[in-house]
Amino acid sequence: MMTSRLIIHAILCILKYINNLICRSTIPETGVIVDTLLYGLFGDDKLLKLEYLCQFYHKFGLYKYEKKIYIFDEKMAQTAINKLDKGADHYLEDSPLKDTFLGSSQKSPETRRAIASIFRKTSIDERGHIMIRDLDFMCDNIQDVASSSRAVNITQFSLRLALDIVGHVLLRLDLGGLKGQQNLLLDAMMTILHRCYALAEITSDSKEFLQATENLDRLTSQILEDALNTNDQNSDDKRLVAQLHEACGFEQAKDNMKLFLMAGTETTASTLPVIFYLLTKYPQLQMELQAEADENMANLRKDPNFPLPKIESVMKEVLRVYPIAPFISRQNNGPVTLGKVNLQEHSDLIVFTWGIHRSPYTWDKSTEFIPFRFYETKKTNSNLYIPFGAGSRVCIGQHLAWLEIRLAIAVLLNKFDFRQIEETPDLRFVVDWTHAVVHPDKDMLVKAVPRPA
Repeated sequence: MMTSRLIIHAILCILKYINNLICRSTIPETGVIVDTLLYGLFGDDKLLKLEYLCQFYHKFGLYKYEKKIYIFDEKMAQTAINKLDKGADHYLEDSPLKDTFLGSSQKSPETRRAIASIFRKTSIDERGHIMIRDLDFMCDNIQDVASSSRAVNITQFSLRLALDIVGHVLLRLDLGGLKGQQNLLLDAMMTILHRCYALAEITSDSKEFLQATENLDRLTSQILEDALNTNDQNSDDKRLVAQLHEACGFEQAKDNMKLFLMAGTETTASTLPVIFYLLTKYPQLQMELQAEADENMANLRKDPNFPLPKIESVMKEVLRVYPIAPFISRQNNGPVTLGKVNLQEHSDLIVFTWGIHRSPYTWDKSTEFIPFRFYETKKTNSNLYIPFGAGSRVCIGQHLAWLEIRLAIAVLLNKFDFRQIEETPDLRFVVDWTHAVVHPDKDMLVKAVPRPA
């Protein structure tokens, strides 16, 4: 087996040399030979294939694969992000998010302003204390599991935490995720996002998928009705929900609420399991972050934005080496030149964040997790760093996700030691190519040991 892989690598190196002799004003494209060799190395793992091709076509800065143009050269990527139109519309044709502002560039300015005001950084930062309250309740639940010597499912806890925070922070509603009151909603979202789009266990026309979308639609309608009916005119949170409703009507408000619920939970449920897997793999690192959390916990409870430089460095590095949003889609409505390459009109472009963040040509030890890379340098070494996307497809919930994850690390490490157990899976990824999200392929199970108060 090892010999076969070495032979494949040798052949690909020869093909790479030949490709480098091609005129650089053209876009290189994989053919039958390269595709066959890639399958021999990576099987059906498309993410690994695309990452490999970034090195294979390094001198070009881009390549064509399955009719899409993948861009990983930093200058080309920045040009595409800043000058081209977002290209999400056709990706979301069979998604429940197709009618949200994410899936259409034709939504009204009033709708966009209402949504932007909900997710504004200052608005999110003011609600950090609410997140800490939810995290304390999550710790109580983990304590119950730990006391019975059962494995702690960090993925499920993260998902339920994220749903509660979306409810409390954005809607001022108690969705009861950690209390087990929204199991049907969570199951519907995971059926759609994970089973269908990430794992491909079911299709978008299957009975399970259609039932899940029906449940999601019905439950989202109820949540929006509750938000509107309990609106407190003295509360900015309630006023913002009403503002969204006034801007676009009930049906579009409901569709955008689906985006809040699904995207607001998916990022956290994908990122926290990766972080806690790494903390169990590197116990010394966990101890170092615990020391920072312990030292600053009193200040953090007074001011949730109190600096945590080591924890923040680890977060940045996790999102560099494992960017949860692996690409940004773009389209050109007219002729465009990237570098020396002339693109045809309506090209399907992918700014490949995963390849940019893991490039050995721009990052030292690019695929290694170096926890304090950003703590030591205090900067990104001028390399393109776009973990939440950029431009018109930048993640609308980036401030919510960042504060939530940051507080979760600190509060959980202050309360527990986390350790790997026999059931802890290896860290492998699947990709939701429709919604541009990377997931661990299995729920992350660990042991939580309560720390002395």
